[in-house]
Amino acid sequence: MPESRAPSRPPDKPPLPEACVAEAMAIIAARGLEALSLRDVARRLGVSHQAPYKHFRSRDHLLAEVIRRCLKDFADSLRASAFEGDRARGPEEAMRALGGAYLDYAAHHPLEYRLMFATPWPATAHETGLGADARAAFDVLKDRLAALTPNHCQDRLDLDAMFVWSSMHGIASAIDSEAMRYLHFDADKSRRAVQHVMDMVDSVIFPG
Repeated sequence: MPESRAPSRPPDKPPLPEACVAEAMAIIAARGLEALSLRDVARRLGVSHQAPYKHFRSRDHLLAEVIRRCLKDFADSLRASAFEGDRARGPEEAMRALGGAYLDYAAHHPLEYRLMFATPWPATAHETGLGADARAAFDVLKDRLAALTPNHCQDRLDLDAMFVWSSMHGIASAIDSEAMRYLHFDADKSRRAVQHVMDMVDSVIFPG
């Protein structure tokens, strides 16, 4: 008699909320933010058009969750820059590494970066807690600055952190823009522009 075989099991599928978030990102990447809808997400996942509504009350709730996860991943990447392998970096080294981590994330995750910082957030941002996720990422920068200048008052710390963030955001956005093609910044000059901005930030944070 031929040997009986157990029926093959289909590969495990991610939970529906996870699948919806992944599919939403795929739709945005392929067709833009305007194309995102819960009905299209359901169709692409092969589930009933009502199924996503069990987890997301509206398309904007799904978009807010997509952005929330981008912010969390971004903050995790920034936190990880405090370490080199198993070694914790010192305060100055960690501060310098943070700028590199910021620019690396922007360069390697352009869609996520634009969703976080160059896209109007949905009306559900407040009720879904996006502000807390944004503050968590900003607090990574504030904590690094506080380690360098422990006597800074909170207001000055906020302002210094905004200076650093706006500098990194500005050069990251410029490098990613179409305008760079017309400003005659080739790859080498763009690289030097990034380094120049980081050096200028260094001169303010580490005077003398």
